[in-house]
Amino acid sequence: MQPNVLSLLPPILVLISAITTRKLPQSIMIGLATGALIATEFAPIKTAILIFKHLFDQVSDSDNLYVYTFLLCIGMLIAVINHTGATNALAASLKKKIHNAKQTEHASFLISLILALDDYLNCLTTGHIMQPLIDSFGIARTKLAYLIHTFAGPLVILIPISTWAAFITSQIEQAGISSDAQENVKIAIDPFYIYLRSIPCIYYAIFSVITALFIVHQSISYGPMKTAEQQTKTINKNQNNTIEDTQTKNAHISDLLIPLATLLGTVFFGMLYTGNFYLFGGNQTFIGSFQNNQDAFLVLGIASIITLLVSLAISFSKKQLNIQEAPLILWEGFMLMWPAVLLVVLASAFGSMLRIDLQTGQYLASSLLHTMHITYIPLIFFLVSAITGLLIGSAWGTIALLLPIGISMAYSLVVNANTDIVIVNFIILTIGSILSGATFGDHTSPIAASGIMAATGAGCKPLDHIKTQYLYNLPPFIGACLAFLITGFLLSSSWPIILGISLSIGVSTTLGITLLLNMIYNK
Repeated sequence: MQPNVLSLLPPILVLISAITTRKLPQSIMIGLATGALIATEFAPIKTAILIFKHLFDQVSDSDNLYVYTFLLCIGMLIAVINHTGATNALAASLKKKIHNAKQTEHASFLISLILALDDYLNCLTTGHIMQPLIDSFGIARTKLAYLIHTFAGPLVILIPISTWAAFITSQIEQAGISSDAQENVKIAIDPFYIYLRSIPCIYYAIFSVITALFIVHQSISYGPMKTAEQQTKTINKNQNNTIEDTQTKNAHISDLLIPLATLLGTVFFGMLYTGNFYLFGGNQTFIGSFQNNQDAFLVLGIASIITLLVSLAISFSKKQLNIQEAPLILWEGFMLMWPAVLLVVLASAFGSMLRIDLQTGQYLASSLLHTMHITYIPLIFFLVSAITGLLIGSAWGTIALLLPIGISMAYSLVVNANTDIVIVNFIILTIGSILSGATFGDHTSPIAASGIMAATGAGCKPLDHIKTQYLYNLPPFIGACLAFLITGFLLSSSWPIILGISLSIGVSTTLGITLLLNMIYNK
């Protein structure tokens, strides 16, 4: 079908239903049904076939199967480690060095930084490690979900050695930027270099990380998050929240650190091996092995299986777990993660339908972009990308949808306009604006898989997480809007001036709005 205004109806219905019913799976099913009806022009049989096709595509795609394997194995790993008491042992060890809630929240950032290879890995593992500690200090689970989501998503797009790097680089190359001058390309430049240059322009990701650290450092709390934190403190006063091992007498932090090191090491070296790193007999540099890696999800899946086996071996050897009770523990871990896997399948199928059948992103882009002056293009692309990401709940889907449009439009605008704007700089800014908007959408949408993972890792409900964090996402969003607007007016300036002024004003605005909201809600 041709993109039209009806393509906006399904995601809007999902948002309304999710907010009013607080039942996310059912809300996404409503979106799937509505979208399929619109795409098939209300033919019932074709509607059912289309829904089945998208669901089947999600559960049969090899990369998706690796992701589901990773999630389910992590769930079983969590169950095994919980049974051994290793998490409490680590939390008790950390508590000897961490003496208050602020230090605990800072620790979540450091762990997220270490785990910045992948956002799913980050959300689940950081949340699992930090849960006992934040409970002992009376920190709301929704606050933990906000912190790990804020650090996981933005950091993985800002750090070029991650599972996102290869995807973004490939999308830039497919959009017409390649170092192979013999191809039919718009600009003959290494796409990974362009990605690196665009990182300082991913304003929303930068501002959201700075905002989260500022909120922690200044002990800022407002809006629904403040209510959640007050409720948690009230409950905490009436409970014994000391961290102790209630499962086994011989639990040790190594029972957690060894599996964690196994997971990180397997992912790290697996990425190097599958990326053809030259020390493993390939022809790629260290950076190139991450940049050109097409098997990131396969690595995650295999790493999770190996890590689970290592954890089981430790538990059996220390007699913390026996053969008879192992199936029950593994089943508990499976069921712990199954709701998240189901939500990921539904959300991914819905996002796929919006991209392929309804072409929601194309409609937004064509409706808003073609009539805009070149000065406003960075801001408009940020807004379009943010809305698209919010509606379809997928950063990768938004990036794949808008990067080809954005790069092509940016190239044509500069080539056809009588301007002294440096074409490469303008394309880099356009890429940065799209990546920023995609990060915001993924960070805020109630149907985003990363939000589901963050809530699962923190041990709270996904909609509670979204409800409590949206006011915390508002300041960096406004700061990014202003930064991209200023960037548009500075397009003819030198690169250091563009970045210096835009980042300075954006950060100042973001932190100022955060303080203002804190003052208003605590008046």
